[in-house]
Amino acid sequence: MSPVVVLIALAAFSCQKSGTTPEPRPTPLTKVVIGYYPSWSRDVFSHSKISYKNLTHIAHAFAWPDSSGNLVVPADYLYPELNASAHQNGVKMIMSLGGWGNAGGFPGMTATSGNRSKFIGQVVSFCAANSYDGVDIDWEFVSNPTEQANFALFIHEFSTALKARTPQLLLTMAAPAGSYYGQWINFEQLAADFDFIGFMTYDFHGSWSDHSGHNSPLYADAGDTDGSVDETFQYARQRQVPLDKLLLGVPFYGRSFDCGGLGLPFTACADYSYTEAMGLLAAGWTRTWDATAQVPYLRRSDAGMIVCYDDTQSVGAKCDYVKAKQSGGVIIWELSQDYRNGKSELLEVIGQSFRSP
Repeated sequence: MSPVVVLIALAAFSCQKSGTTPEPRPTPLTKVVIGYYPSWSRDVFSHSKISYKNLTHIAHAFAWPDSSGNLVVPADYLYPELNASAHQNGVKMIMSLGGWGNAGGFPGMTATSGNRSKFIGQVVSFCAANSYDGVDIDWEFVSNPTEQANFALFIHEFSTALKARTPQLLLTMAAPAGSYYGQWINFEQLAADFDFIGFMTYDFHGSWSDHSGHNSPLYADAGDTDGSVDETFQYARQRQVPLDKLLLGVPFYGRSFDCGGLGLPFTACADYSYTEAMGLLAAGWTRTWDATAQVPYLRRSDAGMIVCYDDTQSVGAKCDYVKAKQSGGVIIWELSQDYRNGKSELLEVIGQSFRSP
């Protein structure tokens, strides 16, 4: 028996021993739900805590290319129990490449035919050896005409190689949420090469902004030009991304601003998971619902800080939007951030929404 077969067999045995039997899947989801699982979250959010019944795919974050076309896999990345559990529960595993801070090798890797071929070959072999069903590209970000041209060549070649496998391997993308970086991606031509394109409809406000604001507003507040989920959807459609391939981002996190409300200057900004935000609410922070943006925010009692985040109501509104627009589904960053009282509260909302008639 080959080492790869032994590894997969041991992973399945370990999964069974740990009691992670397949969850009941009452009815199939009507939309694609891709949840990102960061490899660094394993110690606090193991594979046994994942609500597989509310997912169709898991994007395993992150490995990446170096500038010479080699696949770089961090030491903590491989998690055979996760792959085995996902497959037992009917969920596909996708290897996610890149991510914020890991994209420095993409320009060099895509610059030559030889580098592209080497990288593609290594990734395809890695997927076959480690039981992955596809690949997700998260280059943050393609930024100039040269990178634009090389990215297009890379995606065409990569798609061809993945579709030549039996069974075929998936190709997905985490895409920028607007035209600033979107201008360097040939969505009109490349859409045919992707199975799904997930737009990162979050981070509309943060430490880089000149005012406080929502992390992921469904609609923009009056006078706020920093974007929204709806504006991204309209942009994607203008760029001819097919509805069945168009996925919208749902964040399981938000951000704080040291000011008293929305649209104000601030000096400090920090990340808060949904679970952490709910802890603030329990500690006496005041929740306000923004009826225009269709998202909430929390205000500290001294009005010295707010936290803009998503909760069950806003996630439900985003799911309703996806269904109304007949979009393909959602991507989630990330699966460890909504686990509270023994359940994934936001993911449950998504699953329930996409099982509804």
